[in-house]
Amino acid sequence: MNRVRAALAAIVTCAVLATGNVVANADPEAVEQARAELERIQQEASAIDQEIIEAHDRAAHATKKLERLKEDVSAQESKVNDLSTQLGDVAAFQMQHDSVSLAAQLLLSSSSDNFLSGLATLHSEVDRNNAGIQQLQLDQAKLTTLREDAAATEAALKADHAAKIELAEDYDAKEAEAEEVYERLSEEERQRLAAIEAERQRRAEEAQRRAEQQAAAQAAAAASAAADGTAPAATALTPAASGRAQDVVNAAVSKVGSRYVWGTSGENTFDCSGLTSWAYRQVGINLSRSSRTQWSSAGYKVSKSELQPGDLVFYYSPVSHVGIYIGNGKIVDAANPRTGVRITSLNSMPFTGARRVLG
Repeated sequence: MNRVRAALAAIVTCAVLATGNVVANADPEAVEQARAELERIQQEASAIDQEIIEAHDRAAHATKKLERLKEDVSAQESKVNDLSTQLGDVAAFQMQHDSVSLAAQLLLSSSSDNFLSGLATLHSEVDRNNAGIQQLQLDQAKLTTLREDAAATEAALKADHAAKIELAEDYDAKEAEAEEVYERLSEEERQRLAAIEAERQRRAEEAQRRAEQQAAAQAAAAASAAADGTAPAATALTPAASGRAQDVVNAAVSKVGSRYVWGTSGENTFDCSGLTSWAYRQVGINLSRSSRTQWSSAGYKVSKSELQPGDLVFYYSPVSHVGIYIGNGKIVDAANPRTGVRITSLNSMPFTGARRVLG
């Protein structure tokens, strides 16, 4: 799909410069079928991509957890061994005193006071031994739990490593499928496909500009009326993009051209949610690590017409991709391993929604 995307991007650029100049020999039905297939493949590839990101994230957390558990297991083993040694000493004491019956000790004692004193000492050691045994049982149970947790964590880690390999193969298969779709088109049909996409994006961007201008005009009018005292301040005004939001945009844009690598979030490589989380960290905000959880938990939802620079924008259903709106109908995102961090149209993929973290 890397070759497909590169070729389409080049053709789309030409199509934008010469809108409507489409080769007449292109088969409209073949072009439409290819367009639908490529859209499906892109969405499926994006979903696989997100699963790989999440597997990376789980593996990273499991690795850290396993390191902690190994330290805890080692400490608990030392504790159990020390207590077992102590109880062994107590047992030796008891064996020495139990070797002669209490009746024989009474007969051999020079006085009842000596017998009672020895009996009290023995009972004290027995009580201490019983308490020690109970503590040893508790410590051994904790050690068993820690070992089981460590084993389960290690198994999950291995499963996620295996999943990453399998998912990467699935992703490559989608790339190959897209390549096949593209290869069966004639050059005229490829240009027709690119022209359709260019026109779709142009119309969508123009509609976005009009919607943003209308929202801004309504907000300005409401603010002016509130300032004049002729109307109450609106409760749903679109706030101006904050300086921190622009800092987020600047940080993300500074990484354009960086490589896409699954499971990374800077400084030099990123996946899609890795770029958004890295950019927000630059202003002191920690986002969750996947596009799905960012969609469900970051900030609050805003409409497409209310978009401002710095807003998170999400794609596909269910959500499997995220970028950052930079204004003028454009976003910056870490697209995939083939294109890396790029600037592209807000409408280059099926738009799901947006969330505002700042403002």
